[in-house]
Order: sequence, then C-alpha cells, then structure tokens
Amino acid sequence: VTAATGFVGSHVIDAFVEAGVPVRALVRRTSDTRRLERAGVALVEGALTDPASLRRATEDVAAVVHLAALTRARTEAEYHHVNADGTAVLARTMAETASAPRRFVYLSSLAAVGPAIDGRPVGPDDTPRPLTAYGRSKLAGEVALADVTELESVVLRAPAVYGPRDRDLYRFFKLAARGVLPLPAGAQRRLQLIHVRDLADALVRAAMTPDASGVLHVAEPTAYPWETVAAMIADAVGTRARILRVPAGVIAAAAAVSEGVARLVGQATIFNRDKARELLAPGWLCETDRAREILGFSAATPLADGLRQTARWYRDEGWL
Repeated sequence: VTAATGFVGSHVIDAFVEAGVPVRALVRRTSDTRRLERAGVALVEGALTDPASLRRATEDVAAVVHLAALTRARTEAEYHHVNADGTAVLARTMAETASAPRRFVYLSSLAAVGPAIDGRPVGPDDTPRPLTAYGRSKLAGEVALADVTELESVVLRAPAVYGPRDRDLYRFFKLAARGVLPLPAGAQRRLQLIHVRDLADALVRAAMTPDASGVLHVAEPTAYPWETVAAMIADAVGTRARILRVPAGVIAAAAAVSEGVARLVGQATIFNRDKARELLAPGWLCETDRAREILGFSAATPLADGLRQTARWYRDEGWL
C-alpha cells in the first residue's frame, strides 16, 4: 500500500488488518509510522522516484494498492510527475519483479473523467473530459497503468471522500459549527460522495476479488443537492447554519487571488481556479453498477449517518 499513513491509506490498512491480510507499506523517511507499526505492518522506506525502494516494496506481494498522489501542486507538471509518472514507474517495477500476473489497484478520481453530462451520471466507458490539472494527471496515471499489460489492473474512480481523519471537507464542518456555510449561487448542483470506510472496503475488494479488472466507479449511489449536504453537515455538528449564496464570479475571483498569493510565496493551495471549476460544475455524478457487479461492492454508509459519525470523531479528537 502506498500513502499508507494518509487519510484514505490509514483506513485501507485498517481494513486489510481486520481481514487478516499481511500488509507492506511504502513510507517516506519523514512519515509518522507509529500507527502502522502498532498494526504490525511491514515497512519499506522509499519513494516513487526511487526504483530500488519500489523493487523492495513490490517483491513477492500479491497486489499493490496505489493511493499516493498529489492533490495540490504549484504547476501541472508537478501533478503529472507524481500522479502519472510515479504510477508508471511503480507499475513497471511491479511487472519486472512479478513471476506471475499480479494485481495493481489504482485509486483514481471522478476528476479524471469529469462532471456529469446534462445531469446524466458518467460511466466508466464515457470519454474522459477532465476539467483540472489534477484530473488530467490522474487520467494520465490510468493510461500509464493500462500500458503495463503484464499486470491485472483495477482502477477505482472515487468522488469526494469524507470521514474520520479527513482534513479537506473538515473545513465545512468548522464553518457549519460557526453558523454559516457558503455555497455557489445559481442552478442546483448535485453530487455523490463516499465514506472513507466504504472506499477502503472497495479497495480491498479490488485487490482480492478474482478476475477483477478495468475502470470502476465507487460512490454512494444517492445523489444529493449541495443544499442537502450543507443541511446534513449543520445537523451533524448540532447547528442551524445559514447558507451564504456566493455568485460564481466571486468564487472564480477569490480562487484566482488565492492561487496568485500561493504562487508568490512558492506554495500550493487547494483553493485555486481549478477548484473553482469543480465547485461550479453542474454536478459530480457517476454510475456505480459495474463495481457492484464485479466486486460485489455497494456503499454501506448513508450520507447523513456518515456525516454524524465524522462530526462525532472530530469532537472526540478535539477538532471541533
């Protein structure tokens, strides 16, 4: 498992350990590995840019679950270097060390295929139309993996992921706790999400289900308007947050300013013009039937329950 100390990775490790599956993790020298060590996970120190460490990590394993990715970067080249080139190097290394076909599970994103088309959920076979540099880099990672034909590859495209330990959607919980939630003004936008433990279940199934292959979309099948999500978050934190409607032009302008400031100080920011494009897209909807047919996977956590559970974790950990 790559990125095993991250938000999704930590839950994937939990799922494998609970299933009694021995796990090896590729970790950076600077990573906090105490949780992995307590779980009995074997550690290999290295990086996607270090082929020797990748050979040690992939030697004699039955499957790789590749989660490591940049979700914010200063340039498109930075995204591509990690999300596409890094995936290609890891897949080729696994193919070279393999004595028999082995499974490579790649966590991609709905950003790789793009938003809903005229309100219709996108399917795994639809022509990708990524809106952002991140989406294009994840799609390039999918293409790079498909080129390594010696491996059994499974690509899981996920929507926004939430749950305990998450720091991205956590911002919305903090705002709701303060009594206000900003949402884009204009036409109603709908989206699907997935609880991190459901995503971990899907990833474990992708690694262990015989004959699984191809591109699959994994999400809670229900689509929610942004307004409903906001109301559920407010309920989860115990407030009646006021919805603040923000015009699209204001969102785009604020994103451009945020991106410009980050560029001046040499840092990456998650709120940039690409993020504004995602927020203003007509909807993020996907077809999930194929994942159910191939993996037997259906998201088990309704959004309202998952948000309440997540808010409870934030309170218990002192985040709220």
